[in-house]
Amino acid sequence: MFYIEKNGIKIEPTLFKQYFNPTYEEFNIKDGKIYTQYNLHTTTGRPSNSFNGINFAALNKENGCRKAFIPENDKFIEIDISAYHPNLAAVLVDYRFNKTPYVDFAAYAGIDVSDAKLLMFRQLYGGIQKEYREWEFFKLVQKHIDKMWNQFNDVGYINVMDRQFHKSELTDMNPQKLFNYTLQLLETLNNGRIIKDMVKVLKGKNTKIVLYTYDAFLIDLDTDEEQVLE
Repeated sequence: MFYIEKNGIKIEPTLFKQYFNPTYEEFNIKDGKIYTQYNLHTTTGRPSNSFNGINFAALNKENGCRKAFIPENDKFIEIDISAYHPNLAAVLVDYRFNKTPYVDFAAYAGIDVSDAKLLMFRQLYGGIQKEYREWEFFKLVQKHIDKMWNQFNDVGYINVMDRQFHKSELTDMNPQKLFNYTLQLLETLNNGRIIKDMVKVLKGKNTKIVLYTYDAFLIDLDTDEEQVLE
């Protein structure tokens, strides 16, 4: 996270002042760049990035505020991980999709892929509806959720890789919420490994990672180094 923080993001001053009002400008703006600060001390371990009055993890997509951030090199490239949580859940339950999570679910449910995406998230985050529990992926996910919830209550904690969620430290829990927490933690731990590999690739280059948000990595690209994207 510090590797990303220290790179900063270049800003267009006029646009920045139009959209943002930092609490203390001197805290994180210097030489035309703004610096973010990740907080890993969250309930799920998924980092927040709200610093000095600006929530960098939830910049508005509609009002034009993102135009205030400009590349220091030549252009921004955003790399997104496709269907991140469904794929993480598939790893958890040892399931392999035939094509992609959304295409497979659309074929099973007889719906459009765009509808399948929304419905897939509804199942993973809100609970699997009865009419879809016979699909093998959801059947395995439900079995995993039930097993995890039983252990959480009987033993008092569950393990997620090298981390633990303790019942004594969490309130208002239910099976689906606990499952969502595990997906967010797996996402964070996996992203740490991805960023570590990206840092090795970018060592000595002008190209750098300037922002990371959940399933997306924002690259400030020097087009003379475009081969690094491969």
